Amino acid sequence: MTPLEDDVLPLFDEGGALAQSFPHFRRREEQLAMAQAVAQTIVSGGCLVVEAGTGIGKTFAYLIPELLSGKRVLISTATKALQDQLVHRDLPKLQEVLGKHRAVHRRVALLKGRANYLCLHRLDQAVAGLLDAGVSQSPILAVRAWAQATRSGDVAELGDLTSEPHLQAQITSTRDNCLRGQCPRYDDCHVFRARRQAMAADVAVVNHHLFFADLAGAQEGGESDLLAHAQVVVFDEAHSLNSVGQQAFGLEFSTRQLVAFAHDLQHTGQQEAQGWRDWTALAMELLDAAYALVASCERLPENNRIAWQDEAPDGVSAAQWLQAWMAVENNLRATLVELDAVTEASPDLLRLHQRAVVMLQGLMALSSNEDDSRVRWLSRSADGIHLSQTPFRAGPDLQKLWLTAQPAEQEGEEESAWDDDETEEEPSKVRAFIFTSATLGTNDALDWFTEPLALQQATVMRLQSPFDYASQATLFIPEHLPTANDSQHAAELAHWLADSLVRLGGRTLFLTTSLRAMSEVARVLHERLADQPQIELLVQGDLSSSRIAERFQASARSEVSGVRSGCVLVASHTYWQGFDVPGDALQMVVIDKLPFPVPTDPLVEAYEQYLVGQGRNAFKEFALQEAAMALRQGAGRLIRGETDSGMLVVADARLAKGYGKWLQRQLPPMRRLASEAEFQAEIERLSEGVSRAG
Repeated sequence: MTPLEDDVLPLFDEGGALAQSFPHFRRREEQLAMAQAVAQTIVSGGCLVVEAGTGIGKTFAYLIPELLSGKRVLISTATKALQDQLVHRDLPKLQEVLGKHRAVHRRVALLKGRANYLCLHRLDQAVAGLLDAGVSQSPILAVRAWAQATRSGDVAELGDLTSEPHLQAQITSTRDNCLRGQCPRYDDCHVFRARRQAMAADVAVVNHHLFFADLAGAQEGGESDLLAHAQVVVFDEAHSLNSVGQQAFGLEFSTRQLVAFAHDLQHTGQQEAQGWRDWTALAMELLDAAYALVASCERLPENNRIAWQDEAPDGVSAAQWLQAWMAVENNLRATLVELDAVTEASPDLLRLHQRAVVMLQGLMALSSNEDDSRVRWLSRSADGIHLSQTPFRAGPDLQKLWLTAQPAEQEGEEESAWDDDETEEEPSKVRAFIFTSATLGTNDALDWFTEPLALQQATVMRLQSPFDYASQATLFIPEHLPTANDSQHAAELAHWLADSLVRLGGRTLFLTTSLRAMSEVARVLHERLADQPQIELLVQGDLSSSRIAERFQASARSEVSGVRSGCVLVASHTYWQGFDVPGDALQMVVIDKLPFPVPTDPLVEAYEQYLVGQGRNAFKEFALQEAAMALRQGAGRLIRGETDSGMLVVADARLAKGYGKWLQRQLPPMRRLASEAEFQAEIERLSEGVSRAG
């Protein structure tokens, strides 16, 4: 046992430091096993993958060994909510607890993505524009007042003021328009100040998108400093790493990006080089080209991925597409010619020139579809169209990074001629990667997670939840509804459940597998619950995710009259994971049907064709695995604590037979209800339990 393990393990004992500081703490063998494995990996190096079931206490299991190790740590999470929880709650509390037993003081820094910080230079430009126009009332002026007082520059401090997208774009920067070291406000820049603080910290907390954007920038020869000093890297909520990595290592271009460039061109040209060129005319030409590209796709459905295998995306006129494409390309080239003559006039004009070059390079790369390991596709939304070329898996781009975490060589091993002496001697070289989440696979090898990320050589642990699901939760599969693929399925499901929702007092999360089903369920429930003021119906998109969570938790109460109240949240993809409402505010989770990947999705279709080409079973090895993982994540919203109780309803009869029985085994071991009568009895039991709690 290593000295770090000797330091860590006693803290988790009955009567140990954690038990003395947290009244409800109890020793969990699963948490202890994870903490020991993390400590071993920190000392010896390598990659550790831990599926830690809900309730194990994985956060403390990795934080305590890291804090006691004395090494520089980088923690990456999937959500800003977990970032805030780590920095503002978990890390300060643990440092306080550990500090009672030994000297532990670790500098902690929070680093969010660029869009979360005020850009002082863009704010100055926006204010100057208002003053020139004689405008005396604008949200921009309120931002200016706040800017003089804020220390972090985190625009979240502005509250609802930043809900307007146009305002957000005016006061924050993007990777495209940031001037970096040439910015006149660089010394005061909130983004780079936060990065410098993260670099100086003992523990830096970032998110997956920021981590991968930084890594992708390094591969392109850009500046990368998140990994520069980290000796231990932890990925919490690691199940989303492959999808985030695919996005980071792919190619992207959007008309929104082009529109933003055109607006910046007009504004900056008039401010920095007025009279030298007709900047307004150039900007209008670019906007017309962007709108023509959007118009060529007007018949495509919104928010769907559309395959783009030939000259034009599926469903788009090739002639119209190519004409609009050439207009974008030609106008960007014309803009470059004009910017060539003025780049020395100001850093802003130079940056515009660089942006135009990058966009042209992206267009040229996207025009080719020769790489068999990538999928080219398009999506259309209210903001325009988004073009992507995405790798099947993020692993090939990550293998070199994981090699930096290979266990240290044993003394006496033969030195390789390929070893880089300078790199090997670097004291801050990354030595350990820790990956953890409640859902990482369907077997003990966790290959759903490890294979696409090229982590097959990692040490793997699978730790079950300590919750007593057999007594805390039930599963019901209604088999009287229309089949899951019937167009009336969502509406009939909502009608059938409406009375039960009233008896339960709301307290239900309704997860759908499509936006269409979400809208249909919401429509029916609006009608059926209209005369039930004690139940608040929330629909994804009505409010921010944080406000919805707050409303859901706060609404659960019992009135003196005995009428129970609560929320029903109808949601789709976003809420299948990360929605955490412990206690009796949430007592039923409804899943409309088995969450198989959409077969017409270009990424799904291409990967399944790739598997078939290798002689593999695409349904069993991909579609069924994806459905199992999504089902587990959705079901995981139900039981969040040892005293929680509730019911999972999966309204898809396929779960009761054939491959559905295998999917059932992937769920926590809940007691299955055999009939409608048992379902109604469970609703009654839960509603009475809620009443007693009130």
